[in-house]
Amino acid sequence: MRLLLQPHRVVLGFALLSVLCGALPSRAEDTPIVVGSRTTLTSKVLGEERPLMVHLPRDYAASPDTRYPVLYVLDAETHFAHLASVVEFLGWTRHIPEMIVIGVPNTRDRTHDLTPPFSKAERVDDGRLLSEVSPTAGGADTFLRFLTEELAPVVEARYRTQPYRILVGHSFGGLFAMHVLTHKPESFNAYVAISPSLQWNSTELVRTAPEALARLTVPGRGLYLYEDAEETPNIARLRALTKELRKRKPSALTWRYDELRGEDDHSSIPHIGTYEGLRFLFNGWKVPESLQLSGDLARLEAHYAGLSKRMGYPVVPQENLLNSVGYQHLGAKRLPQSLAAFERNLALYPDSANAHDSLADALEAVGRIPEALASCERAIVLGSKHQDPHVPDYQKHRDALRARLASQPTP
Repeated sequence: MRLLLQPHRVVLGFALLSVLCGALPSRAEDTPIVVGSRTTLTSKVLGEERPLMVHLPRDYAASPDTRYPVLYVLDAETHFAHLASVVEFLGWTRHIPEMIVIGVPNTRDRTHDLTPPFSKAERVDDGRLLSEVSPTAGGADTFLRFLTEELAPVVEARYRTQPYRILVGHSFGGLFAMHVLTHKPESFNAYVAISPSLQWNSTELVRTAPEALARLTVPGRGLYLYEDAEETPNIARLRALTKELRKRKPSALTWRYDELRGEDDHSSIPHIGTYEGLRFLFNGWKVPESLQLSGDLARLEAHYAGLSKRMGYPVVPQENLLNSVGYQHLGAKRLPQSLAAFERNLALYPDSANAHDSLADALEAVGRIPEALASCERAIVLGSKHQDPHVPDYQKHRDALRARLASQPTP
């Protein structure tokens, strides 16, 4: 296997925006808005070179201590750009963790990759055998091997990841997600299945999924199902499936089913479905505003301890959240609490230039100027290493501290 980064990136540029919006003409100094990058992976399982798309969190390079869950999205040629934007927005607003998004586009045969094995006697609506209409269908188990045996290990070796994977699929992709959850649930921690094609194999999953999910032995799985209320007859299938799920109450599965009203386009619901799915899967992730405003470090730690138990990996306060708490205390002259917040931040993010510079502010406020200067100088070193755009600010801070130290009388 080899992972090759290509020289081109997935971008949205001002030239494109001006065409779409009839707005400003592009200029030479305009810069593109980067959504992600393209890459390829040679798959022995599939016997082909697979294209991929990668979106990294905005501060990935500047936050070398941070690890991220990974979201895998199918049909990426359609869904990568809008889904990466949803993930970035929800992460920025702290409703979900920031994530790495891996887009898996289709190649030669989408039907083969995303559909489970089918009955030889299965027929389509016009009476023809499915084996005649789609003779290559039924390769979902092979495609899953590509995802779990080849793609995920490469992603987890190359990037800083948490042991938490999410799979998002729409239509046949939703069918694939449900097939994986019911047959190999350990493959992903959470599944978002939007308008899954449950008609496959004479609605086999409607009959078998409730029992399979009730017997789950892998704990802590999450499932979000989403459908357009006008999407008949699939809406009836999902209602039947979820009715059985409510009866069986699977203990190892946290799940929810929502219907979208007033939308009649099968292709338009993945955006809002993914948004709602991620909000559900990470319900309670965001720290309540009252707790943020209180600046109570012990209660913040308790909140994240609860998230850690639920997610199955250590979840710690975000750097910018602790930074905000520290400055909140600093502005109110609660200096011990400010120092405690900044010191905790530095303990969690020791390679963060900003964490060192922020601690320097608190140290300066309590009169520990030599320590503040040392912390500020460390911020400059780390900021230069990680190409932090705020290095000039750290340098100004250092110079001010040097001047203040030089002005102090010699004991």
